[in-house]
Amino acid sequence: MSILHKSEAGYFICHRNLSEEMCGRPYNRNLFDIRTPFLKDREAASVAQEMESGVAKKRKRKKNHEVKLLPLEESSVLEFLSELSSFFKPPPSPLDFTVNNKPARNMVTKFLSSVPGLKIQDTNLQMSCVNSSEQIIEKDIDGDTFILPPHSQFYKNDVGYLEILVKSGRTFSLIVMDPSWTNRFVKRKRHAGGPNSYQSMDNDILATLPISKLCTQGTLVVVWCTNSKTHLDYLSNTLLPLWNLTYVATWFWIKITKSGKFVCPWNGASGKHPFERIILARKIIPTKGTLEIEPVPDKKLVVSVPCAIHSFKPPLQKLLRPFLTSDNQTLELFARSLMPYTVSLGNQVPLLQHTSLFEEKNEQSL
Repeated sequence: MSILHKSEAGYFICHRNLSEEMCGRPYNRNLFDIRTPFLKDREAASVAQEMESGVAKKRKRKKNHEVKLLPLEESSVLEFLSELSSFFKPPPSPLDFTVNNKPARNMVTKFLSSVPGLKIQDTNLQMSCVNSSEQIIEKDIDGDTFILPPHSQFYKNDVGYLEILVKSGRTFSLIVMDPSWTNRFVKRKRHAGGPNSYQSMDNDILATLPISKLCTQGTLVVVWCTNSKTHLDYLSNTLLPLWNLTYVATWFWIKITKSGKFVCPWNGASGKHPFERIILARKIIPTKGTLEIEPVPDKKLVVSVPCAIHSFKPPLQKLLRPFLTSDNQTLELFARSLMPYTVSLGNQVPLLQHTSLFEEKNEQSL
C-alpha cells in the first residue's frame, strides 16, 4: 500500500511502494534509506561525536540570520507527524550519523556515473518509445533495459517538442511539471560537475510553453515550485495568466527521515526548508458552464521519505485522481521517470526507469 495514512491534514505516502504499484518492482531500498538529516560529512561526524561524548559543541551563531515568514506553521506539521509515529523507526544512533546516508548517496553516484546513467543524461540523445498494452514490460532500448508501465509513452527531447503534441490536437486532464528552476544549489552542483548535478533553465523558457493549448475544460495543472519568492511570483503573476489558468491551491511536500524528523531545520540559517510547494491551477472556460467536480483542498501535506536521487519527486497522480475531470492521459513535463497512462517529456527520460535501480520481483521489502 502506497498511501500509508490519510487525514484532513494530508497524506503519508511511500514513494517506493508507489514505484512497485506502477512498475511491478520497487526501487532499491537503499535509495530511500534516509536515516539522518541532510548534513555534510564533517557536520554529521560532529553530531556523532557529541552523541557519544554527551558534550554539546558550541557553535558560532550566524550573523544576520533572519527568520523568514513561512506559508505554514511548523506546529501544524508536527501535529500531523505525531499521527504517523507508529510508522517511524527509532531515532538515529551515533553510527547512523557517522554513516550519514552514504549507502544511498553512493548508490546514486554509482548509477549516475555508470555508462547507461551518463548516456541517458546526454541531452543530445533523443529517443521515444510507447507501451500501449495493459501490462508492465521491460524493454531493451538502445542497448539498455527499462521498465515501461502500462499505457506509458515518452519522448526524450526538450520541451520544444510540445509543439508536436499541440499539432496532433492532443489534450490532457492532468499536466504535471517539475521545472529545473534556477537556484544557487543547482549552479554549484553544475559547476562542480558532480554526477548528481543537472541543468537548470531560464524561467523565461517556461513562458514559451503552449500549456493552454494542451488543456481542455477543467484540466488540472500541477507545478512543483521552489520556495523562492522570485519563482513563486513569476509563476503566479506571469505564467498562470499566460497559460490561461486559474490558481486553486498550494500543497506542500514535507521531507522527513525514516525516524520522522525533518531532513533539515524548519527555518534554519541556511535558508533551506524541509518542504517544497506544489502549485495547483485549472483551465476554466466560463462559456462552457460550471465545473461539476470536487474542489481541490488547500494546504494539504504530502509527507514522505525522499529518494536519494536529487529532486526525484513522489508521484502525485494517485492523490489527485478525485479532482480530475476524466481518466484521460496525463502529461508530465521535465520527466525522468514514467507512470501509467502518462505521456512523459524530458531530456533525461527514461533515466529513472533503468532496471538497475529496481529490486528483483522476488526480493521482499523490509
